[in-house]
Amino acid sequence: MRKASSFHLLYAITLLVHLCAILFHLDILRYVSKFLLPFILAAYFITGTEGIPAIFRVSLLAALFFSGFGDMFLLFYEQSPLFFTCGLVTFVFSLLAYIAFFLKIRYTNYPLPLCNWPFILGMAAGIIAFIFFMLPYLGRMTLLVLIFAVIAYIMVQSVMHAFRLKDQPSGWYSLAGACIYILSCVIIAIHYFYHHLEMGAFYLMLTYGIAQWGMVTGGLRYLQMRRGYATPQRMGTN
Repeated sequence: MRKASSFHLLYAITLLVHLCAILFHLDILRYVSKFLLPFILAAYFITGTEGIPAIFRVSLLAALFFSGFGDMFLLFYEQSPLFFTCGLVTFVFSLLAYIAFFLKIRYTNYPLPLCNWPFILGMAAGIIAFIFFMLPYLGRMTLLVLIFAVIAYIMVQSVMHAFRLKDQPSGWYSLAGACIYILSCVIIAIHYFYHHLEMGAFYLMLTYGIAQWGMVTGGLRYLQMRRGYATPQRMGTN
């Protein structure tokens, strides 16, 4: 518990430092702190998953690995549109890794969580409406943004349907993180394509930082809970 609290505090301080670096235009501090954020989460996850099947570790760490590279690309997007494109592609791979992680949780979480159709349809309607709003402003990035939006939607659904939330409250961390991740995507779309927001970079990193922490924390707490009641033989078969 103390080790987890130390990681939470370290992550919060690093995120706060990064946000201050954005506000005060401290570029070097901004680059360093942004580089550290996914590594702190990775260390937190690794140290908390002793005895957990490797597939869970590999997929979650892949998500953090790709998101970290995506962050680095976006730091230099003003120098060339290519950096933004590379960042978006890298985040697609990150989302795919998150999907693999949460689907693995779902299909080893018996009895399987039931489909929540109001959430499925409501989220789809919201994303479709936002896409139609943004279409005139996307230009050459239209196809890539559409692919990203579809995969982001699947990611949220994979999180929602990974847990039986009434019995597994740790899943609320991941679900909140996934929904905040979508909010972060909305901010970045508006900021880069529709209208430059004066505090866009700040709000983007605030929501993105919280989202990553939520998804990792929820997944880790669920795996730790599962490890508490699963037998070694059952764990070995997952």
